[in-house]
Amino acid sequence: MSASLEATDALARPAAGPPHIPGYRLEKLVGKGGMGEVHRAVQLSLGRVVAVKILSGELAEDPTFVTRFDKEAAALATLSHPNVVSIVDKGKAENTYYLVMEYVDGPSLREVMRSPTLDTQGALRIIMEIARAIDYAHSRGVVHRDLKPENILFDEQAGGIAKVTDFGLATFFDDSKVASRFNVTETHVSMGTLSYMAPEQRVDAKNADHRADVYSLGVMLYELLVGEVPIGTFDPPSQRRPGTDKRLDAIVLRCLKPAAGDRYQRVADLMLDLEPFAPVSFSQVPRKISRVEQLKNQVRAVLRRTMRVAEIAVLVAAFAILGVSWVRSRYHPPPRPSPGTALTAPELRLETATTSPGRIADTSTVRRMVLGEGPDAIPLIAWGRVPGLEGRTVRFPSTADDLGVGRLNLDLVDRDGISAQLMADVTATAPPSSFWGGLREQLLGVTREPQVALVLLGSPGRYVAVIVSGTGEPVAFEWALGERRGTMLGPPSPPGGAAHVKLQVDRAGQLQAFVGTDQDQRPVGEPLYLGTDWRNSLGTPPTPALGCIDGECTFRQVGYEIGREPPDLPEPLVLTDPSPTKSKTVAKGTVKRKTPADKKPVSLRTPAPTTRHAKK
Repeated sequence: MSASLEATDALARPAAGPPHIPGYRLEKLVGKGGMGEVHRAVQLSLGRVVAVKILSGELAEDPTFVTRFDKEAAALATLSHPNVVSIVDKGKAENTYYLVMEYVDGPSLREVMRSPTLDTQGALRIIMEIARAIDYAHSRGVVHRDLKPENILFDEQAGGIAKVTDFGLATFFDDSKVASRFNVTETHVSMGTLSYMAPEQRVDAKNADHRADVYSLGVMLYELLVGEVPIGTFDPPSQRRPGTDKRLDAIVLRCLKPAAGDRYQRVADLMLDLEPFAPVSFSQVPRKISRVEQLKNQVRAVLRRTMRVAEIAVLVAAFAILGVSWVRSRYHPPPRPSPGTALTAPELRLETATTSPGRIADTSTVRRMVLGEGPDAIPLIAWGRVPGLEGRTVRFPSTADDLGVGRLNLDLVDRDGISAQLMADVTATAPPSSFWGGLREQLLGVTREPQVALVLLGSPGRYVAVIVSGTGEPVAFEWALGERRGTMLGPPSPPGGAAHVKLQVDRAGQLQAFVGTDQDQRPVGEPLYLGTDWRNSLGTPPTPALGCIDGECTFRQVGYEIGREPPDLPEPLVLTDPSPTKSKTVAKGTVKRKTPADKKPVSLRTPAPTTRHAKK
């Protein structure tokens, strides 16, 4: 136990500060991914705000990742378009590689998709702007290869236009020297985000061409119209969203053809078919009335009533409005990290270590653990919020002012095996309302979504998780395994986030998440194939963990199972008689002898006693 505490305490130590980049002042970390970090910074020579992307120190020692980092800079330097994030500078300071790009202060497409006022016209306007950027990139010989809502940002200062970013997986598909110089993708290697990848890109990313971007555009168009990604056999948009023009069905289905030759061969052809449905005059991202406007309307109503009481109340209310407007104009909520990233963040603090009753059963082929009642003591390590134990129930309690991220590691020993399975009955409920919580939400626009998760932890930064939302958002299957990162969405979360969830990886390396039980069990997204050496993807035998974000979370009937290789059976023991005509074989307690007369085995067991009857 002490060794485990020392290891986890080392992970909880704060990381070193940001590196020094000559000519720039790094102000705030705004994003962190598989290849490095993105900081909000100020370019000292011009005093303007920029975004600085820094390659991870570990990856900077690998020439392949340095080449890929340079390839992103080369791709951005090739492009100059209103709907593409522009590059400002690149360089190396000591051992730090960095890119400087324009800073986009708006939300991502993933956030805009959640707006209830986003209609068909708004969705088509957005996809047309993205398509213009990709069509331009293709004309310059650049294929993006990682189009997804998280890589589309909206520039509020430019009127809310969409900008394509993150060309970290881009490639050049012409025969120029630039293409051969930055060709670092091997054949038969899958790169990208699974839910948005074309079928040929999942098999061989190197040979996937610009038509893979057409497929990704089709996935995002379907998600904008319907609200979920098309997986397996899916219904046309007009059947999922009443009122959608049926002519859009053929456009979407042509983008999503499995064979690249059956899709649009150019993005320009896709834009030509979409143009009649996308109004040119629609130039702003549709948004509901802001909280500032709502507050102003409420205050005006109060003023009309209080003016009859006293003039001082009018002055107080006016100052309150000015104060709220000032706060909202200067405060921008930080981008919300993904649930898996929040639950495995290095800055999550180690809180306590304890044990819980439980039961551990070991056989030759399986090791099972059940948390709760039983004769065994199961070590637990709490990070962030501290849960309580009530019999077979683990509960992360919540109050209106005590929220955030909590994780409970089941610190088991002997975790190695050929398969793993973590399951539990979970719930996620919203915290009780309070005056300060409501005021914070109205003034700052900070909202919280209760989420509960099962996690398999590997080495630092590597994990797989299944997340259930307490507000009805789709169940999510998220993973970060080195360069392989992504999220797949499943069915909507049950009311109150009450569900039976399971996270498993079998001996063939198929990783999958499920929600529901028995005949109602449904997969979350598609299986993720890691291969028989799946433990190398995690970096270490997985540690099961329970996670909770912004709410009250409960876990019941928590079970963890590790499959093992069955033991080899002993071989029969053969005894050789020195006589050339006789031999003995001993197996399972029986000795048999062959004779030259009949060549038949004769048992040497003690014969049963016989009874002789005397003659009368």
